[in-house]
Amino acid sequence: MTNPNSQNEGLEIVKGMLLLLGCHAVAGALIFLLGLLLAVIGIGDYAFAIPWVIGAAGFFFWQLLYVIPLVITLRRRGRPAMAKGVIMAAVLTALVNGACFISMYGFV
Repeated sequence: MTNPNSQNEGLEIVKGMLLLLGCHAVAGALIFLLGLLLAVIGIGDYAFAIPWVIGAAGFFFWQLLYVIPLVITLRRRGRPAMAKGVIMAAVLTALVNGACFISMYGFV
């Protein structure tokens, strides 16, 4: 027989992963809006692409700006399983980002 606490913990981990996915969506939207703003202002021909290149190349570091406070907040509120989900999704994001970066630019 399964333990209901383990099922509940699994659900909380999935909620944490989905929470981070939502944070990634908000971060992507902000990067898009920044590029759109730069393009409207007319800073240059490639003004729209600049935030995308900076955001994509350093997304591992940008995500730390909201992952660390989110994990601290979740642990303080007594949601350690949800914090585990956030950490798992952040590590997965970093690995995928690193793999894409290495496949595009090689070992620099």
